[in-house]
Amino acid sequence: MSAVFLSGRPSVFEPALHSTETTVQWAAVSESKPSRWRYVAPNFITCVGLSIALLSIMNSLSGQYEDAAWLILLCCLLDKLDGTIARVLNGTSAFGVQMDSFSDLISFGFAPGMLILGLMTGDPQFSPYYPVNSAMFWALRAGVMFLVIMSVIRLAKFNVLTERIGSKLFLGIPTTLVGALLASFILTAIEYEWPVEIIAYSPLALFVMGLWMVSNIRLPKVTKTASLGYNIFLGVNVVLTWICVPARIYPEYILLLSGGYAVIGTIYATLFMDLPEDAPEEESV
Repeated sequence: MSAVFLSGRPSVFEPALHSTETTVQWAAVSESKPSRWRYVAPNFITCVGLSIALLSIMNSLSGQYEDAAWLILLCCLLDKLDGTIARVLNGTSAFGVQMDSFSDLISFGFAPGMLILGLMTGDPQFSPYYPVNSAMFWALRAGVMFLVIMSVIRLAKFNVLTERIGSKLFLGIPTTLVGALLASFILTAIEYEWPVEIIAYSPLALFVMGLWMVSNIRLPKVTKTASLGYNIFLGVNVVLTWICVPARIYPEYILLLSGGYAVIGTIYATLFMDLPEDAPEEESV
């Protein structure tokens, strides 16, 4: 039997022409096979983000609430980064999509929920508003559970409907934005010593956030456009965010940026952006 058939590579005993043809075929097969390493980078970043989210939960359990909030904001940056790298390297995969969803659930469902629960029941300023077994105590727990469950539904809905609604719109507020809003609100309120009552009753917003996530309210995705001015504005804010979060400065800027995007983006998308004809405008989840 020819050595070509045994090894798949040309043998020195084969005729020159046959050897050349086989070599070309082998090279073509090798080049057509995609490198697996391009999938490693985005999935590695997802794992780093997940690790940071778990660390945030540990900090919330140990009373380090500001550290926990900053780590949630860092998870927001890494969540955007892994998707960007996956697109640049053409490393998007079904595995990566599922892994990213599980990471988002921990980072922007569990971690913010544990931050709110830990702060309200563990900090002496707020714990008097939530006596054990009181109505407020159970409302707080229900709000945290509601946020996590709605995050699960939101992520499942996103994975199912993405192809149907296109790449320009979200239906409902993304879990990443919920995490950014909650974490930056807590940090801003603590830094500027907002009235205790405002912070103490803020967990009621968990129900609003949960419903917003699974709603069909439109929100435009943040992407580059044909407008040079908009792209410059977007780039500047990305750079400033990457400076502020690792340096742990100006949480009010993050709150203003994420809150402005949520409100202004929702208004703009509702007035000027239409869904595809087959999109589930009124479909229940």
